[in-house]
Amino acid sequence: MTGSISGLQPGTYERIQKQVYILLESPANHNRVRKFIIYFIAVLILLNVIVVILETTYGLFIEYHPYFFVIDLFTVIVFSIEYILRVWVCVRDPRYSSPLTGRIRYAVSPLALVDLIAITPFYLPLVFPIELRLLRLLRLLRIFRVLKLGRYSNAFETFADVLKSRKEELIITLIMAVIILILASSALYAVEREAQPDKFASIPDAMWWAVVTLATVGYGDVYPITPLGKFISSLVALSAIGLFALPAGILAAGFAESIQKRRTNNTDRTIVCPQCGTEFSIQEGVGLHDSKNSGKNLSVEESSDFETSVK
Repeated sequence: MTGSISGLQPGTYERIQKQVYILLESPANHNRVRKFIIYFIAVLILLNVIVVILETTYGLFIEYHPYFFVIDLFTVIVFSIEYILRVWVCVRDPRYSSPLTGRIRYAVSPLALVDLIAITPFYLPLVFPIELRLLRLLRLLRIFRVLKLGRYSNAFETFADVLKSRKEELIITLIMAVIILILASSALYAVEREAQPDKFASIPDAMWWAVVTLATVGYGDVYPITPLGKFISSLVALSAIGLFALPAGILAAGFAESIQKRRTNNTDRTIVCPQCGTEFSIQEGVGLHDSKNSGKNLSVEESSDFETSVK
């Protein structure tokens, strides 16, 4: 049925939909057109975020408002077309294969909601009359467009994988930070409350000092004056160095592991020769099975002539 839509030849609709899906969802290194689309959308996102920031300066907003509006209009049109195309081609994904329910499930997915939030502030005032000040605040929602960069960058995917694989260690580190925060603020409250009743009147008041000390910021507005309080403060400051080094080390190890895993996945795969039917591992560089010439092995160098033709 879809092949005859709008007078198209049978299968033309599916081919067009598949090509659009590849251009929007394939990896960045799929082809030059895909790479251009990624960079083009990324530049538009960053340009729009810059405009949102500059618009908060009243003088710049008054002087360059027409230019800001043109940039906003152009980016909204591009993002709207992109959103509509994504909803249209999402059925090519097995997770959203149903024409109706699949598109609904895609529309409520996190990345699709980010796309929708990015364009809503422009269209909403056209439907509902909104007071000018509220409109200016609503337009700041365009800052969410920067989240769209996540779907265009392998680095964002790597970062998400690292957070997912190391979430237990990061949660434990966070729990340790909370425990140290409570213990440090309780200790300083007990030691300093008589010497400084205005600054350490309660444990919640002492928590401000503990947060500033653990974050190694040291504003200097609240600090201990008793010898015991200074000693405890020194221990807390030293422990903060190791406390903040822990998540950095966890993330660094996670990134190294994720990068190594990606390299292994890219090399540890089997290639089949389209001419002779030989199967071989790229990582090992030896033939696994020869359907026509049993026992024939291919090296990595010999396979380079036909590797690009294998999907």
